[in-house]
Amino acid sequence: MKQLLTIQNGGTELIRLAFDEILYIRSDGNYCVMTLSDGEEIQLWMNLKAITDLIDQQMRQQQVVFVRVGKQYVLNLHYISRIDTKKNQLTLWRKDLTRKTVLGEISHKALSLLEEGIKQMAR
Repeated sequence: MKQLLTIQNGGTELIRLAFDEILYIRSDGNYCVMTLSDGEEIQLWMNLKAITDLIDQQMRQQQVVFVRVGKQYVLNLHYISRIDTKKNQLTLWRKDLTRKTVLGEISHKALSLLEEGIKQMAR
């Protein structure tokens, strides 16, 4: 059975989903929008730091799957298929997705650090 992320979203909603279902999380001020691999979007009533802390707590001894990129995104490493530091964008895609997702306006420095980290993991 896949390990599930459990989120108390606001005071009235409990969300449980597999970590692998999360494509990325985007900060939007004091709340975040979580985009799932099926395209569904879930609004989370917490900031990006709170959601990353929650993910870290619940993934304790597992391999790193999520990475924060810049001030706006937390990405699932398993979906990153292309990093373009010239255009300051990256593409999320896998065979099981129906479409590619391109995220733009990411800082060059954040993308370069991500690229280096992925290269080191591949060694």
